[in-house]
Amino acid sequence: MTASPGSGWGDGTVIAADMVIVGIGILPEVAPLIDAGAAGGNGVAVDGVCRTSVPDVYAIGDCALHANRFAGGAAVRVESVQNANDQAAVVAKDIVGQPAVYDAVPWFWSNQYDLKLQTVGLSIGYDEAVLRGDPAARKFSVVYLRDRRVIALDCVGAVKDYVQGRKLVEAGAVIDRAILADPGVMLKDMVPLDPPTLS
Repeated sequence: MTASPGSGWGDGTVIAADMVIVGIGILPEVAPLIDAGAAGGNGVAVDGVCRTSVPDVYAIGDCALHANRFAGGAAVRVESVQNANDQAAVVAKDIVGQPAVYDAVPWFWSNQYDLKLQTVGLSIGYDEAVLRGDPAARKFSVVYLRDRRVIALDCVGAVKDYVQGRKLVEAGAVIDRAILADPGVMLKDMVPLDPPTLS
């Protein structure tokens, strides 16, 4: 791989690599809604039931910029199929007059060859990361904490951690780092009986 001009490596540095993965991100195509008067920028701003600032217009999925408690209240776009499904259900209920608020825990997955990659929660703003398991064994998880609370897990070949860790994320559980790091202790056994309120 040779660094190109503008890459930040102006000296033409060459880095040997067997594989290079480039994540370029996406830009939401929201210009028509913004031109119609909807608030937003990096997405269309929506409220708790996915209404835009334009009367009778909703936005869901990758383009919906919403305050998310799993991101510490930050306005984010969640780019996943499940997010779009969950938001669509909220919109349908709102249209027919049934009370609903979008508050689903974000989750993602991908199969990369023989590895299953799974994420629950959002690691935005984490201040600690705890490793569970052995990356060399191709079965491990990284647990992300913010202010000592569990906010997200990235799981590689660790399906049980992914399934059980969801409850810790939903609860904003405060768990001792040494216990979190011990793969011999099941995450389901760490779920607090009286969880704190996640803000």
